[in-house]
Amino acid sequence: MGRSKTKKTVKKKRPRATQLNQLKKKLLRVSGQLASRDQELAEALEQQAATSEILKIISSSPTDLQPVMDAIAESAARLCEARDAVVFRIHSDVLQPVAIYGPIPAEPIAISRGSTSGRAVLDRQTIHIPDLAAESDEEFPVSRAFHRQQGDRTTLATPLLRESVPIGAILIRRYEVRAFSDKQIALLKTFADQAVIAIENVRLFNELNESLERQTATSEILGVIASSPTDIQPVLDTVAESAARLCEAADAQIRLVEGDKARLAASFGTLPAPEFRPLVPNNPSGRAILMRETLHIHDLQERKAEFSESEGLRRGVRTFLSAPMLRQGTPIGTINIRRMEMLPFSDRQVKLLKTFADQAVIAIENVRLFTELQERNRELTEALEQQTATSEILQIIAKSPTNLQPVLNVLAENAARLCEATDAQIQRVEGDAFMTVASYGPFPPTAAKRPLDRTFPGGRAIVDRQIIHIPDLEAVRETEYPGARGGRRPGGPPLVFRTV
Repeated sequence: MGRSKTKKTVKKKRPRATQLNQLKKKLLRVSGQLASRDQELAEALEQQAATSEILKIISSSPTDLQPVMDAIAESAARLCEARDAVVFRIHSDVLQPVAIYGPIPAEPIAISRGSTSGRAVLDRQTIHIPDLAAESDEEFPVSRAFHRQQGDRTTLATPLLRESVPIGAILIRRYEVRAFSDKQIALLKTFADQAVIAIENVRLFNELNESLERQTATSEILGVIASSPTDIQPVLDTVAESAARLCEAADAQIRLVEGDKARLAASFGTLPAPEFRPLVPNNPSGRAILMRETLHIHDLQERKAEFSESEGLRRGVRTFLSAPMLRQGTPIGTINIRRMEMLPFSDRQVKLLKTFADQAVIAIENVRLFTELQERNRELTEALEQQTATSEILQIIAKSPTNLQPVLNVLAENAARLCEATDAQIQRVEGDAFMTVASYGPFPPTAAKRPLDRTFPGGRAIVDRQIIHIPDLEAVRETEYPGARGGRRPGGPPLVFRTV
């Protein structure tokens, strides 16, 4: 009986030990899972914090891209456990570093399939190389050459895509051979998306500001045009100032065609400019006018032989842009803007200068048409006044068929008024003399007869049977008209005598 009890006791202890072991294993698994989960949560929290920080920088830097790019490079390197990170932007056919984090140097590289970043841009997809040393020189010649210099082994590059169009890339690297995880690859793509958002925000913000500036400048110019219908100078001055400021140029010149030369009509800036420039093809402004097309010279100093007549060569001008002013296809002038450094104008600035050239033509045309309209109105007014005066004289003639004096009096009055003269006198020949028979104005006529000779202005008009126009009687009184009576003020009104 004693043995059986002992056996039963042993059998009861074994299940408890097994349960404890199983419980311990389960606790270890749960603990491992919790640790793994804690690590994932910590990583996710860190990633969210980095993303939040970048988005905060984006919102606080709507016009400054550099803080965003720096934050993206730092976060990409740190959260992807990379030795360094480089953010590239595309400039022409080159990838230009715009943000660097880490000790590995970065240089501009040509966009080709020979580099990790170049291939990512060309293929529009992420490129992951676990070990550069294992790749052939033919496959990645650029990256392999850099690897031999710097010792980087694992690389990962993802493109920056704006509506599927590449605008740059992000590159991260490690010295040791350790492939990036799927999570790290996905995270780098997230940073690339944020970089694109930041670039787009800055671009759209700048475009909005530029659009507002252009609209403001255009509105200002149109306002000056409306307020100066007969004076072109304020308009040209405003156009020159707006062109230099909005196109970020050192100066601006507006030249108008006069014969075989272009005259300086308006300028803004400190660079000197001659008043006249010849219309020749080896002068930039002259060529733009002669060719009737916009001329953009990226580096004037490199084209000295081609533009030997350029005044800017002697001033050290580097970049030159000239837009002709065309009226119905005929060049009437040009707008020139210049830079002292070799920095070509953007497509937007070229287009903007053409707009300013069109506005200048509109202003010039407005002044011309307004002046012609005023001249036409003046002619019509004068014609109407003359017809009215003629009608009035005919009415008096009809009313006074036997009395000549009222007719002569009205004739003298209308002659003075319509010809804008101080006074008017009608003189009549009587034998070998003449005398005043009607007058209008402040100068009293001489009642006595005068001999009919050429020493008097009126006498000469009768003798010579032609109009006599004397701009300044005092200047010729002693030499040509010694018989003319005195009393006229020096520099007084011109005299006109006409025979009838």
